[in-house]
Amino acid sequence: MKIVKIHTRKLSIPHRGNYHWNFGAPAGTNNVLVEVHTDAGIVGYGDALGSRSAVAAEAAIKSVEHILMGEDPFRIEYLVAQMYRRGNWHNQRRFANQAFAGIEMALWDICGKALEQPVYNLLGGKIHDEIHWFGFLQGGGPDELAADARRYVERGFDVLYLKVGMGAQRDLAAVRAVREAVGEEPRLRIDPNEAWDRHTALHMIRQLAPYGLDWVEQPLVFTDLAGAALLRQQVDVPLALDQALFTEADVLAAIRLDACDIVVLGFHETGGLLALKKAAALAAAAGLPLNRHGALGESGISTLAALQVLTTIPNLIDGNQVMHELFVEDVLVEGLLDIEGGRTSVPAGPGLGAEINWDNVARFERLFEEEGQYPM
Repeated sequence: MKIVKIHTRKLSIPHRGNYHWNFGAPAGTNNVLVEVHTDAGIVGYGDALGSRSAVAAEAAIKSVEHILMGEDPFRIEYLVAQMYRRGNWHNQRRFANQAFAGIEMALWDICGKALEQPVYNLLGGKIHDEIHWFGFLQGGGPDELAADARRYVERGFDVLYLKVGMGAQRDLAAVRAVREAVGEEPRLRIDPNEAWDRHTALHMIRQLAPYGLDWVEQPLVFTDLAGAALLRQQVDVPLALDQALFTEADVLAAIRLDACDIVVLGFHETGGLLALKKAAALAAAAGLPLNRHGALGESGISTLAALQVLTTIPNLIDGNQVMHELFVEDVLVEGLLDIEGGRTSVPAGPGLGAEINWDNVARFERLFEEEGQYPM
């Protein structure tokens, strides 16, 4: 079996409401659907992040297409290495990983379909029967966020996640409103997305700690691992890192500095499912849990891929991130993914288990062509 074609589609997928964080409030997701075709008629599906530029992500994929033509799709690790080396992307991994993960996902999908096995059986086998998600609170102000928190708790979610870093008054009011709305039991995680300097982080965490924070995610700029290590010594709330961590080398650097309590990482950051497994193994060797990071730009295909790899990771922690739930509609057929109760069973079908809703894909592709990319 050989690879004969890579086809990409740039999609604009509308959100149910604006996605509020300290970078803005986008009304939709920019996504690149990746199809890898073989001469055996098997097609693998993946998606690349187009949140910053779907055009750029697609161009990166097209730039390595010639490297993959005629190759055996089972040679996944070799082909990924060739994309970075021969494609001269090895020193641009923070961008390239987010594009090439779409190809790598599709290759695993092909292999699973060819062997009539779920991808998790090719990655070491299933450890967890289901994956646990957090409720990703949406809304601009404290009242909206509190109302969304109540809805998630009513749906059975017991971990809630809130974007902060939008000003001290707003952050304090939002965290207070959410905690008052749901009571003491649900765990609450906050994410400033690098918005704070060292002084602000120390000040804000100490003020917010009485509201029962499960952890604070990426409070400082991603380059300041030393600051994260110092902050861990100054506060009692656990510290998670995500934007600081893309490659295995990043995880190793954080381990050496003792810079975090939790590794928050996704396969778009690492460049694929196999690289995420390797990063998780590094974290496990240091006694750290791994939590799945979802990214703006993912579709339900990524959620399916996440289920396949996360089920094989021994040091996976609960309250993982899912992004397709923010959409009005997804690229998958309706009913394929069920996250109610904050848990999803790992599907046992071949490959990633993706069934594409081509009517939705055509509509999202047309929306991108007519209106362009959603601004961040």
